[in-house]
Amino acid sequence: MLAFRSSLLRAGRVALRPPTATARGLGARFSSMPAARDVEAEWTTAFVEATDEFSGEDSHEASAARMRELVKSGLLRHTDLRDRPDRFFKAHRLLARRAVTEGPGFWIRFTVHYNLCYGTVLAVGNEQQVAALDDVEAAGKLGCFALTEKLAGVQSGLVVETTAAYDAASAEFVLNSPHAGAHKNWISQGHVADEAVVLADLTVGEVRAGPHAFLVDMKSDGVATGDMGLKSTGNDLDNAWIAFDGVRVPRAALLDAHCDVDEAGAYKRTNEKIAPFEMIGQRLYTGRVAVAQAALAFRRQVYDVTREYAENKPVPDVAGRKGRVLADVPQLKALFAEADARADALEAFVASCEDRLAAIAQRISGVEL
Repeated sequence: MLAFRSSLLRAGRVALRPPTATARGLGARFSSMPAARDVEAEWTTAFVEATDEFSGEDSHEASAARMRELVKSGLLRHTDLRDRPDRFFKAHRLLARRAVTEGPGFWIRFTVHYNLCYGTVLAVGNEQQVAALDDVEAAGKLGCFALTEKLAGVQSGLVVETTAAYDAASAEFVLNSPHAGAHKNWISQGHVADEAVVLADLTVGEVRAGPHAFLVDMKSDGVATGDMGLKSTGNDLDNAWIAFDGVRVPRAALLDAHCDVDEAGAYKRTNEKIAPFEMIGQRLYTGRVAVAQAALAFRRQVYDVTREYAENKPVPDVAGRKGRVLADVPQLKALFAEADARADALEAFVASCEDRLAAIAQRISGVEL
């Protein structure tokens, strides 16, 4: 479905095979077809096919091209975090299966796009902004999440020095990085993204409203990016710093499901039960579950490789018995049994967290707080 010819990859170019009949239009079909016993199995097969050829050796551009095709396939919809959270989390688990051999780069690219960037649009965007997610899918746009700042360190989210001031004369917000320490830092997918959800400290007239989210076109005048350089792993993923110098965005760029700035420049909260930044924090909850699941899936892969080696490694036997392998050593056999039990318990616990969070995510779409 999302095939890349190895010869062209070695040449630094990307070529796509035409989608198979199985994969073509699967997202829309799976969203509308009636429930059947094999629907989820078919979706799983299609998603695995679509993500089976990414490589940790890909360039930023090649990796981004794969991601764009995955977005356009519609296999995972941008609204699945709300409507099908089970599928949202399953997609993350399926991607994690290849992190052992290919590194974490593509998995991070995927979760930044679906969870952090457009998951935030889903959480704090208005009806029109959420509806526009269909256009993102159709065009294969990529998004990034510009929260972390250079001087914030571990206080990311608590320290937001990027500013957004409302200009009533033009009905625009003006974004600025007041100093280098306010540059967004280590932003995954920041170089290739078409759009960014940018967290900025909002001021409207004399009212300082605190951190709010804006959906920003990365090609806007005044947006500058730079490469964070090579990493110890995951170099198929681009990481960028982002700076803003008088970047003007329309009033509609504010993700305003729970707040409003009218043309004259009056700010108000439209839902007193929750602050906009608290809603943005929901992405961190879903992200933590997805990261935990990915870590366990990674651990399972490493464990399976280790156990397979032990079960096929011949060892001498002082009693002269034939066919003895490393896994027959009593101490190692006990360690494997203990590891199995611990993994089962951890996976069951994280699955219960997913179930509880999924129910909350579905309720939150109606703001039942």
